[in-house]
Amino acid sequence: MPELKQNFSVNHPRALVWERFQDLPNVVQCIPGASLTEQSSPTRAKGRMTVKLGPVKADFGGEIDIEADESSYTGKIIGTGIDKSHASRAKGNVVYTLVETRGGTATDVEVAVDYTLSGSLAQFARGGIVEAVAEQICREFARNLEDQLNVTAPAAEADVATIGSAGEAAVAAAAHPTPRRPAPPNELNMIKIMMAVIRSKFRKMTAAVTGR
Repeated sequence: MPELKQNFSVNHPRALVWERFQDLPNVVQCIPGASLTEQSSPTRAKGRMTVKLGPVKADFGGEIDIEADESSYTGKIIGTGIDKSHASRAKGNVVYTLVETRGGTATDVEVAVDYTLSGSLAQFARGGIVEAVAEQICREFARNLEDQLNVTAPAAEADVATIGSAGEAAVAAAAHPTPRRPAPPNELNMIKIMMAVIRSKFRKMTAAVTGR
């Protein structure tokens, strides 16, 4: 199962970032192509992963298992799905760890993403391109998550700082709901991702040759 690790920083306290990570709908929005269809409990949900492979469009429906350990600020989201029309199976894992930095004012987010694809659609996941695609998926997840936190967290921090009681907080939340970042596209375009990877590699090769 290919895996890629990503590390990025969020300019908000770890407790606030952790609370946001427990909001499954928001987390799923950060995963390219993913959507949440049902959440039966805090640790169990159903969802879909739509993948566009050139002229072929795969639609994986399956289940999501959630694990979270607040004592270590680590968690895992495990998704498994089946595309019946192409007799294919997919599995994807997102593992994250939150590390407090800058005296508690910021958080380092360590994310690891891996996946497998089997069945007739496995032909689209051969060779070294698998690792490159996984890297791009992880980058998109990290960017979406950071963008989402940048939109929602400032309002939450302002409420905590200015509102002294639970009753006042409830009134303020109703009057000024926390803004949500629009969801990313609901299908994962693998061809678009691979082209982005190729362009990135080409720019690196050009920079190496020209010394820029």
